[in-house]
Amino acid sequence: MKNEFWLVMVVFFILDNTGWTQGLPSLTEISSASLKPSRAATPTGSVPKPMVMMLKDKTPDSARFNLPKPPVRYVDDTDLALINDADNVPKLNDAALRTLTEGDVLEQIPVVNKADKKSNRYYWHPFKGWNYVHYREDGRQWYGWRTGESFHWLLWSAGHFWWYDRYAERWLYFDQGFWWWQSLKKTNQIQVFLDDGHFHVCDVNGVLGDDLTQTGVEEDVRDETPRPTPNSAATSR
Repeated sequence: MKNEFWLVMVVFFILDNTGWTQGLPSLTEISSASLKPSRAATPTGSVPKPMVMMLKDKTPDSARFNLPKPPVRYVDDTDLALINDADNVPKLNDAALRTLTEGDVLEQIPVVNKADKKSNRYYWHPFKGWNYVHYREDGRQWYGWRTGESFHWLLWSAGHFWWYDRYAERWLYFDQGFWWWQSLKKTNQIQVFLDDGHFHVCDVNGVLGDDLTQTGVEEDVRDETPRPTPNSAATSR
């Protein structure tokens, strides 16, 4: 009996962790309250070393794409009445964003793109407790999910998910758990957008510099940010 029990548990574990491309059974509707991500604490010291994206892979800030309309039918074929949230970037600790950007999922996105061949159609992909939509439009690949009555769209391009900041007029890409912006004109200008809603400059090692919303200027960071030594700290007082 003990061996049979553990065999059954192993089977349940395998079924529960089925890959993206195989799909999962339709999920039970999650309450709106549980879908609202909590606000993450803003990092104060450093972030991961920024990845320098090849300029040919960067979505230019001048690109303007209209978001697809939110789906009107849910994964279980029930009616939906959703509104696109184009103003609020998904928070860094948003569970749906975190799941969608896991390494094993990112590897399967190109497979999903090829499998979902028809344009202007909503393809539902239940995965790890979330119901994602894939939408193909004029060669662009969009992925999205709902939180309550809102729907969030991300653009898939060059192996990353992108979100357009309408206020800063910039395309941000998600990498290593953070939203980044890289200038097309200045190769060494990389900034990280944090949950405080501000762009922060960082050096090649991810050490945070100025809050650019407060300074009101752009900065280029080419080398490591110098750290204060005991002597320099003493003389600056």
